[in-house]
Amino acid sequence: MSLDLQQLMRKHYPRLAKSYGLSGDMHRAAWAIMHCRTRELGGHVNSCPHGHFHQVAYNSCSHRCCPKCGWLPREKWLDGWRNRLLPVPHHHLIFTIPHSLNPLWRYNKRAFADVLFQAASQTLMQLLGSQDYLGARPGILAALHTWNQKLDVHVHLHVLVSAGGLTEDGTWVAAKKKCLLPRKVVMTKFRGKFKALLREMVVAGKIQLPPGWTRNQFYALLYKLSDPWNVKVFDAYAGGASVVTYLARYLRGGPIGNSRLLEERDGQVVFRYRLSELEGGDGKRQGVTRLPTDTFLLRWLEHVPPRRYQCVRGFGLYSGNQHSGLVQAHQTLGGCYDPGSEEPKTWQEVCDAAGMEQACRCPECGTLLVSHHSFHPGRSPPSSAFVTRTLGQIA
Repeated sequence: MSLDLQQLMRKHYPRLAKSYGLSGDMHRAAWAIMHCRTRELGGHVNSCPHGHFHQVAYNSCSHRCCPKCGWLPREKWLDGWRNRLLPVPHHHLIFTIPHSLNPLWRYNKRAFADVLFQAASQTLMQLLGSQDYLGARPGILAALHTWNQKLDVHVHLHVLVSAGGLTEDGTWVAAKKKCLLPRKVVMTKFRGKFKALLREMVVAGKIQLPPGWTRNQFYALLYKLSDPWNVKVFDAYAGGASVVTYLARYLRGGPIGNSRLLEERDGQVVFRYRLSELEGGDGKRQGVTRLPTDTFLLRWLEHVPPRRYQCVRGFGLYSGNQHSGLVQAHQTLGGCYDPGSEEPKTWQEVCDAAGMEQACRCPECGTLLVSHHSFHPGRSPPSSAFVTRTLGQIA
């Protein structure tokens, strides 16, 4: 039997929770994953309307970090963004925070991430709004990412930016150069904004310094952080769909998928990871590493975001409000986008569109399954005889 995160949590988390001081967000995430798709969360029955097939399905936990049930919400989110994306090339940018600031992030995850989103979005909006570069309002979509392939803390922001924007008079202006913005200019402006915003938050008491840090030590650290920061600006992709698909990985599923877990042996978790450039990686090659089980789980828990925190945000034309100008931009580009016409797909429709007929259709007649007869958490599912007798009640 293959290893998954739920097995590790069920086996080790009760002991881990007694040994370490863990946050409420961590406890909620662990509880959800331990009970995902079990009778503790209740469930329902999926049936063929013609009575050929019945299947008991336990409810998903729906926690954003659960690797078992993240696929469906991720696909629904992607389906919506495929319609919203402007039909123009898009650039992919990455803004990375120096690791010396990691202790500050650990004690102030929500406020620290807010500063990162603000600094990156303001940098791009101001530079691209300038006549020196674009002179228009672009569409920006940003996703927070706090880990690397080995689950170490690596706080950075992946950003999708349209290669063009809408001017104040309603005309579309395409990017003037192959490279959206000079990397050094972006890096310098982002670094200055991030440091200034971080300093303001500390002075205002909205960010607490970690134990052992003094205000003077914090200022001295900011002063030293003048070396080039790791900011990447990639060439444009023909469309933004591929990068949005990449961003969706951080929307749901957590720091590591079950497919990367190999085994637990001798008190250690063995898992796959993508080799970095320093290790001779090319973005695809994978290696195998191991961590003590407690270390692995603690690293995983460290990346649980604050409750209800929005880890993917839109700015400019993608800001999501009625004044964003997205509808006007689509019309200017010859397209048609009506946000009011978007209707979320059912789980059956999403699975069917993804080619997963075996999950959503009757194996005998091919009809889409219908969900019915929900049962409460902790209760047993209805009997097959009862389901068959009441089949006519299925809507």
